[in-house]
Amino acid sequence: MFRKQSGEDAGTTHSGPEKTVPRAPAIRAKLDCALGALGELEEQIAEFALEAAERKPGAADKLAGHRAKIEAAKTAADELAAALRLAERIDRQAAAAGAAQMRAEQLTEFKKEFAVREKAMAAVLDAAAAMAKAYGEYSEATLRALAATPSGTVIPTMNMGPENSYGPAFGPGERMVLAEIYRLAPERSDSIGRFVLPFAKPSSEMTRNKPEVMPAGIDELRAAHEAIIGNVARQIDRLNEQAARAAGMTTERKDAA
Repeated sequence: MFRKQSGEDAGTTHSGPEKTVPRAPAIRAKLDCALGALGELEEQIAEFALEAAERKPGAADKLAGHRAKIEAAKTAADELAAALRLAERIDRQAAAAGAAQMRAEQLTEFKKEFAVREKAMAAVLDAAAAMAKAYGEYSEATLRALAATPSGTVIPTMNMGPENSYGPAFGPGERMVLAEIYRLAPERSDSIGRFVLPFAKPSSEMTRNKPEVMPAGIDELRAAHEAIIGNVARQIDRLNEQAARAAGMTTERKDAA
């Protein structure tokens, strides 16, 4: 009664790659029609039975024929009900297979993103290694600069950045590093924020959530270095001037003696 159409797969069409069309809905619609027809036939049998009981001419034959129609309708409905159960099972299997394929594809994409994530973190850690090495060089240079401070001078105390948020100009520089990491944090692709390293939070209300107003850390450091060197140079000039005056006074006293 139910045969495949030529070239038809179980539950598949050729309208798209691996696209499945549920089979149960069409069978369910046919079963509903068959049950409706059966119901109408069963309602009509009373009339034929009444005529047969009253022994009207031809009534018995009509009743027998109607009974045959009802049996055929019941058979068709039973077959469609069985077909519907099979179609529903096939649809469930197809849905399960489709879900399994979808999850397999999602897992592949999941693995790809983890590979990208791993690569990105490797780059972060490489940058951390480079930062650690560079920071060591900076720290050594800081110690050498301290040791090279001209005799009789002191390194002036000054801070850098908006509201002094970058910390001391002549110091470990950790606040400046954090401020720079915060300033350079990239925007999210969904445009709802920025990816800021959790430890890089500015202490200044002026710069919080306003990276565009933050000057580059190296510019602040260079300006601070220029100011410090200028200050120390002026100290040296004063010391030299004082020494020269002291030397001149000593010569005059010797001559007077």
